[in-house]
Amino acid sequence: MTGNPLGLALLAVVVLGGLGLLGWAGYCFARWYRADAETRVSLRQARRMRWGWKRLAPMLGLAVKDATPTVLQQYGPQEQPTKPRVLVPRLRTRADVFGVTVTADALPQVGLSAWQDAGEGLCDAWGMRRIRISQPKPGVIVARGFRREPLEAVIRSPLLGPDGSPVCRPGQFVSTDDVLLGWDEDGTPIVLNLAYSAHALVAGLTRSGKSITVNTLLAYASLMRDVRLIVIDPNLGAVAPWWRTAYKVSDAIHPDEPTEILRWVREEMQRRERLFWSGRTDRITEFSPELPLLLVVIDEVANYTRHPDRKARERFEAELLAIASQGAKFGIRLWLLTQKPSADVLTTAVRTNLSARICHRVDTIEDFLHLFPDGRELDITAADRTMPQGVSIASVGDMHTPVRLRSVYLPTEACWQINDLMCAEGLKVRELPDHVDLDKAA
Repeated sequence: MTGNPLGLALLAVVVLGGLGLLGWAGYCFARWYRADAETRVSLRQARRMRWGWKRLAPMLGLAVKDATPTVLQQYGPQEQPTKPRVLVPRLRTRADVFGVTVTADALPQVGLSAWQDAGEGLCDAWGMRRIRISQPKPGVIVARGFRREPLEAVIRSPLLGPDGSPVCRPGQFVSTDDVLLGWDEDGTPIVLNLAYSAHALVAGLTRSGKSITVNTLLAYASLMRDVRLIVIDPNLGAVAPWWRTAYKVSDAIHPDEPTEILRWVREEMQRRERLFWSGRTDRITEFSPELPLLLVVIDEVANYTRHPDRKARERFEAELLAIASQGAKFGIRLWLLTQKPSADVLTTAVRTNLSARICHRVDTIEDFLHLFPDGRELDITAADRTMPQGVSIASVGDMHTPVRLRSVYLPTEACWQINDLMCAEGLKVRELPDHVDLDKAA
């Protein structure tokens, strides 16, 4: 049976168009369904921005008039003068939890300077608190509009669902996966990769947000199947949720027990040195459950480096220096936390090996300069009493300049829930202590 070829062609066009429309509708629905409440607000905002763009662009001087006649005008009657066309840059939007990012093509005489001059008008018309305009490459303009300031927004960790319960599982990650620490003031995610990073120093006063930062680190490390976690904390704050599953733990106040743990780590470094010969390499970069990355976290390190027992303190500092100076190439990652990173807490020899720096609110500019020696030349500082809890000055990974960082929110209660999941999977290695030293817990 043969039909009208023209009719069949029209039918095919209609069917393909319908399928394309259904696919587009399905994509929009999936994006809306998977978005959180704040991202949905941004999606609605982006839709309004696209709808009103053709009227807004000429008002702000972001459109140009093209007097070149079209083909029909060239060969048509010449009785009426040619009416110039208004060319408006094509707009593409991307919504996220903080606002909307707009990408547009530059037009002749409508480049970066014209967009920057129109920035205040765009901010008002689009309902944004702030807008940042840049030109990442020739011919492309990017306008980043912020409905919410990233440093003011408290956002849950990706490890938690909308109701605050864990949505992760033991062994879900490996050491080469990026750990989301938070966002900078421009909404750029700040990530840490344990496999390719080195040692770190975290400083900050009480209630400045150190616990939130270390909670994120310990939670991700505990869920990595090729990482072994070692936590030393005389105050029980950091170690308590992970007491049952961490490879080694200590809540001792005297330096002797932590020193024994660090000595074991150094012996492990000596054992791994033989792998350099067989692997013909000068560092370990690939990890597995049989050869795990060792993450050593010491909270309130000043408790040990300023302990009144001089000989015990010196033994601890000797082991600490050996790990800080040589441990990275053996697959050891050392994270030290302290309230006051002064020279009498950490020697210069130790501190210079801690390349990643996160500084929450501190007392004095001198404390800040211990982490960032060129801090006086920066436009930002952590020696600020008004700095909110959970905001820090950070330099991690390949950063050349420190940035303000808002940490993702992972409360201690959620850490206990994650650890309960790990224990349910048979990963418990010890029971909780049957007594608590109230003086230490205080």
